Amino acid sequence: MRNTRLLACLASFMLPAVCHATEVATISGCYDCGVFDTPSLIFNNTTGGTLNNATMMLHGYNGLNNGLNQSVSLGSLGGGSTQFFWGSLPGSPSSTTPGNLTAYDYDDEYYGTSHIILDPTCGGGGCAPGGGDVWYADVGDFNVLFTATISGGTYDGQSVYALFSPSSNATGGFVGWEGLDPNGWSESPLYDVHTGVITGDLANIYLGAPPAQTPEPASIALGLTGLGLAAWARRRAARQG
Repeated sequence: MRNTRLLACLASFMLPAVCHATEVATISGCYDCGVFDTPSLIFNNTTGGTLNNATMMLHGYNGLNNGLNQSVSLGSLGGGSTQFFWGSLPGSPSSTTPGNLTAYDYDDEYYGTSHIILDPTCGGGGCAPGGGDVWYADVGDFNVLFTATISGGTYDGQSVYALFSPSSNATGGFVGWEGLDPNGWSESPLYDVHTGVITGDLANIYLGAPPAQTPEPASIALGLTGLGLAAWARRRAARQG
């Protein structure tokens, strides 16, 4: 019974803590929409004011980039839609190199390293001599924490936030806007798709301070494993005592 309650509690962590929050704007996402093989976000500011000190905190939660963090300052976002492409985010590194969460061609940043797995089906495109996809790697997805302060309009002076990832977002399903699959792997025929389609409401921007960041599925699995080991250790110590 205790384990059932624990699982229910952990599952509830995946739901946005926005039951009583006021939505004031939205964020759309897209992959390969204007810049080849590259993620992009579109901030649709409908607050009636300017979003000042707009900032994104990117946090890797699976794959090779698990646990990495990068902060991006977006400056001030006026009314209407403002689009940002990875590889040209203000003040952020653009190089397609391992561990860079703001890279151009983010899904291919482990190309040429020992982390590449040669897929014999050549599912991604570039094949090594004798066969094998030379781009295939467990790069890792990241979540986004967006914060800003409204200047002007009805909500003048109030803080806003959005917290979302490919796995947990306003669509209710997985969205491969980073070009990676749910486990963070590149070259997926389902998610490394070069159609340039822009999502609808990928994330909602709410009034208030952001809730504590919640664990993604991979983190929950690790947490459950740790709890299981701790319980086993307690039982073992009790028997020996």
